[in-house]
Amino acid sequence: DLKNAKSLIEWIAWAEPQYDFNPMIDEWCKEAPKELDFNHEAENTRTVSKNLSRKTEGGSGGVSSDVDVLIPEIIQSTEKILILEYMDGIRLHDNDSLEEYGVDKKRLVEEITRAYAHQIYIDGFFNGDPHPGNFLVSKEPPHKPILLDFGLTKRISQSMKQALAKMFLSCAEGDQVALLSAFAEMGLKLRVDMPQQSMEIASIFFRQSTTATEAKENIKALNEQRERNAKALQEKMKLNKKEVKHFNPVDAFPGDAIIFMRVLNLLRGMSLSLELVHSSDMTIISHGCFSFIPAGLSASLNVRIVYLDIMRPFAESTLLGSLTRGPSTNSEWIYDSPVNSEVESKLRSLLLEMGSDKILGLQVCAYKDGKVIIDTAAGTLGKYDPRPVQPDSLFPVFSVTKGITAGMVHWLVDQGKLKYEETVADIWPKFGTNKKELIKVQKLISLMLCNETRCFRILTDSFDTS
Repeated sequence: DLKNAKSLIEWIAWAEPQYDFNPMIDEWCKEAPKELDFNHEAENTRTVSKNLSRKTEGGSGGVSSDVDVLIPEIIQSTEKILILEYMDGIRLHDNDSLEEYGVDKKRLVEEITRAYAHQIYIDGFFNGDPHPGNFLVSKEPPHKPILLDFGLTKRISQSMKQALAKMFLSCAEGDQVALLSAFAEMGLKLRVDMPQQSMEIASIFFRQSTTATEAKENIKALNEQRERNAKALQEKMKLNKKEVKHFNPVDAFPGDAIIFMRVLNLLRGMSLSLELVHSSDMTIISHGCFSFIPAGLSASLNVRIVYLDIMRPFAESTLLGSLTRGPSTNSEWIYDSPVNSEVESKLRSLLLEMGSDKILGLQVCAYKDGKVIIDTAAGTLGKYDPRPVQPDSLFPVFSVTKGITAGMVHWLVDQGKLKYEETVADIWPKFGTNKKELIKVQKLISLMLCNETRCFRILTDSFDTS
């Protein structure tokens, strides 16, 4: 079957070069035959058991990275025979028995997820086949998960482990720069530069589960997101509707990531088998979009599984432990660029005093009388991205035009071209519609720089006075 699949993939790659799935089929051809050797599986079982029983230091915030699962001991193995310790457990599909024994399904799924997060991010050696048949639940309280079948077990390099951790944490933080950096480090190459859509797609892997009542709305929202991404891709690449359906934005895909993605999908499927209510099971990512097979869900439970919270300590433990950050007394922490003024020299001294413990990264630029007096960059690009901030580093930012506009208004007041007491409508007549004719310049600046609650209060006060 694998040989036939390989031939088919090679034919497709020849006919349509942009659809080269050889890295994926090569990964399966390499890993699948290992399942036929029970000596190999026995050694994998011992390794995973040893790794998960090892005490590890907590991640961010002192969260423990220890896991509480059971793995049968190996009694004897040959290439064709494997004898394991007998463990009396409940199948995940046996919902009546799970209810009878009072198994906490939410805790069960969370603990299995923690076990896999440990295998992936801490050990770099993980079971690639977490389907429901490979788990039992111990009948004795506290009903621990029993992990079985380590025939398909994947080992990844330290660099790939760190890249996967960075991808996960960049999704958690919404850091598009770090996400693209993670893609590059793991060998994922894209044919199109669309960081926002890349973030949306990558985040789908780690999305939390939803309740039954929210499932339809969630699927609707995901489909709408898929359509938006397709439209954005079409506009970016100037393609027609037919062309965008056949466009593949992925130029190269790392084989090592195939089984990792499979594990994430199977974990979600495993949750569904427990009738923990999920919105949908993502099965395909393609064309900057994603396709879904709706799951047959039970409305009997309303349980949320927040994968980001569960897996985060493990990813942080791996990535933060690998980052080298400059100490607060290290002058190299500030990017080496000319000092433009005495005030910039004082600023840099202050930054050194504050240090990397208080400042992650920053850029400061100031002009006076048309000349640059400050142009300083310091720190790193992100919490999980150790690259230095440079004067020309780009960051995704939001709502910054408000601050720029407010600054320009202050400048116009300093120049005597505006007064804070003037009503905006006297300067900009169209602004005076919808009962805004009494809003003054000073109040408008407050609206630019306030949060939603305060803005609403200011507007309400303005309407009341009218």
